[in-house]
Amino acid sequence: MSSKPTMRDVARKSGLSIATVSRVINFPGEVPAETAAIVNTAMRYLNYRPNINGRRLKMSQTRTVGVLVPTLANPVFATSVQGIEQEANIEGLTVLLTSSNYDPEREMGAVSALLNNRVDGLILTLANADNNPVVDLLLAEKIPFVLLFNQPERADIAAISVDNAKSAFDITNAMIAKGHRSLVMVAGQFESSDRSRQRYDGFCRALDQAGIEKKHLVQVRFGETDLVEPLRDLLLGPDAVTGIVCSTDMLAIAAISACRAHGLSVPGDVSVGGIDGISVGGLITPKLCSAVQPTQEMGRQALAFLRGLIKGQTNPQSLLLPHHLSDGDSIGAFRGDSRRRSSTRV
Repeated sequence: MSSKPTMRDVARKSGLSIATVSRVINFPGEVPAETAAIVNTAMRYLNYRPNINGRRLKMSQTRTVGVLVPTLANPVFATSVQGIEQEANIEGLTVLLTSSNYDPEREMGAVSALLNNRVDGLILTLANADNNPVVDLLLAEKIPFVLLFNQPERADIAAISVDNAKSAFDITNAMIAKGHRSLVMVAGQFESSDRSRQRYDGFCRALDQAGIEKKHLVQVRFGETDLVEPLRDLLLGPDAVTGIVCSTDMLAIAAISACRAHGLSVPGDVSVGGIDGISVGGLITPKLCSAVQPTQEMGRQALAFLRGLIKGQTNPQSLLLPHHLSDGDSIGAFRGDSRRRSSTRV
């Protein structure tokens, strides 16, 4: 095998035909997901990079940008896309949108599909920005891109985010300041989101600074809306928590529902806080206390940065926008032993 792997090498490694490998690369939406996963695994193993740039050199700019987000079911991403589209309308650009459903295996296929639609550049929210074949490919092929919500450690990538760890640190400190010492973080699975892992780091840092040794963690699938069973033992057991810090507002709303299902009040029995600042958090009772991100502005800034890269700017810029804590009612004072529970309470 030559030092630079070929499509033939990928076909041999995957046990599939060259034609199938080509379809996965060029038309990922037209092949079964299982086949695409086999080919993508072989490409990663061989460090094979499709010659996307060679095709792009033959194309003029299309004034189209591609956007990849994990999902539109979470309003935080929908709002950021709204910001992207507002800026795109001002610039006379077209936006092509796709999602990964929090599946790292789908990211390469989704990006390939966008590139096959001749986008001039990409705005991406990825599972892991610092160890991702999509990032490696785009850098190698010199394709303009900006990360949104990701905080990569490397400095050669343009990125727009808030400080994920500091957001969680602040909302956790808000609970500690109210006297809470037994806390749990409910977070999306770390392998699907570096943001979730960074927020857990901030949660742990707040507990460490307060001298709290026990760190409870519940990881759930993204899109999970029923936390009744995942939180049962931590709400009703002998080491019952009095505070729940959630890595997203959607999880925080689900946590409030779980507390009520177990006969507990928020914030009377349990305090709950989230991160994101989605508008629906202000419409529920109690009003959700959250570390609010300027998501719409983040989308606008991401497109502005991408426009600069498309025009030839060679020094990628990164920006952490400020967050703030909302004035919600879901975090209350710790009430000592006034809340007595048993494992049979429902």
